[in-house]
Amino acid sequence: MRRPKLARDTVWLASSDGLAIIFGLIGQVILAKALLQSDYGLLVVILDAFATMYILIDAGLPTIIARDVPRSPGASRQAVRRVLKLQALIAIPFLIGSAIVSTSIWDDVPLELLMACAAVAFGHIMSYPHKAMLRALGEARIESILKLIERVITTGFYYIFLVNDYNSPTVYACGFSIGVFISLIGTLWIGERFARDGKDDLPVEWNSSKTLLISALPFAVTLGILPYVTKLEKFLLAGLASYDDVSLYHVAQLAWIAGLMLPQAMRAALLPYLGEAREEPQEFSDRMLAAHHWTIAILPVGLIAGHLIVSLSIPEFFDSNYADAVQVFDILLAGWAMTLLAIPWYVALQAGHNPWRFTILILLVVLSAGASGWLLIPEYGVMGAAWASVIGCSIMLSFSKLLCGDEDRLSDGLALFCVAVCYLLSIGSPLALIGLLTVIPAKNSIDFLRSQTGYLQEE
Repeated sequence: MRRPKLARDTVWLASSDGLAIIFGLIGQVILAKALLQSDYGLLVVILDAFATMYILIDAGLPTIIARDVPRSPGASRQAVRRVLKLQALIAIPFLIGSAIVSTSIWDDVPLELLMACAAVAFGHIMSYPHKAMLRALGEARIESILKLIERVITTGFYYIFLVNDYNSPTVYACGFSIGVFISLIGTLWIGERFARDGKDDLPVEWNSSKTLLISALPFAVTLGILPYVTKLEKFLLAGLASYDDVSLYHVAQLAWIAGLMLPQAMRAALLPYLGEAREEPQEFSDRMLAAHHWTIAILPVGLIAGHLIVSLSIPEFFDSNYADAVQVFDILLAGWAMTLLAIPWYVALQAGHNPWRFTILILLVVLSAGASGWLLIPEYGVMGAAWASVIGCSIMLSFSKLLCGDEDRLSDGLALFCVAVCYLLSIGSPLALIGLLTVIPAKNSIDFLRSQTGYLQEE
């Protein structure tokens, strides 16, 4: 019987995310070419708005599946079906409320565009329980393939629309929604085939819907805040600047999010991996330490590859209106480094016995990024938004360690070093080559991981 494994599941999720992001970037290039810059920015904002409105339908329940099912795999079918029923009930008021709010805000936007964007967000949310279950059962490979299928179908529709000279954002949003729902149907069907019925008992929090929702409440509150970690700057740019600035920042952030595929894959794989050892403090600590060394080992690869790939690809695939996105990305790259380094403590807060600390962490991240953006964007525009994002990421790293009671200093030093390197990259200074020094701690971490023979044999 398969079990969650950090390295194996991270490789599967990161590999599929890498391919999915390549297709996603191709799709964004198509959108940038097919749509006016203002229409492109509008489509981005509406998609993000519905994703933000619907995220609370999740209610934190898939996170509970990923945390608890690894210890009770035989109850996976029971768990995922209970979660889906609860989410269906929760969805009703959000669907009605979002219809009223969206038509009030965008009263001059075609109703078809709003409906298509709503379908995209809703389809994604309803696929999360089965994806979390697959990951908890050690089947991250299946989840990864399903993600890739969605992206391939969506990009295929975009290409068909482009060659047929469609230039309406509504058409492209409809293509996106079709891809999402094909993937949703596949996720539900395959997920049910892998779900298990056994004699395992779920933790006491699953005894009733009330206790289940209460145990998921910290994650539900967090999910209400979490979208703003990546979307807040775009909302602030839309309000304090223009949709053109939103589209420029979005292109830079696309490259940044592409780089986040590995940190996100590690988070997704680490949650069930730590959840399995939740009641064994020493094993929990050992698994956190291994994850910490993996992040340090990956850091120089991300910094070097990120800058080189983006500085070559954005001028190649996007027109001159987006040339400044490279400099914006270089600043965001510092935030990527901090996000990577924060992974062990970030996920430990999710998997631990006091998940409200995780909620506090995300709230602090959003408040700091929001306050910074409010102050910096009117003066510095898109670059101000990038620095606001970096400030939020720095809070994520510092406070995740503080809330875990960890006194590690190496990651703090590496984070400050990465900020300096990324600033030098953004101004084109040759002094940025000092970033190669991150190879030294990376080598030490690789040596540590190699020395852990028991860990490597388990993986």
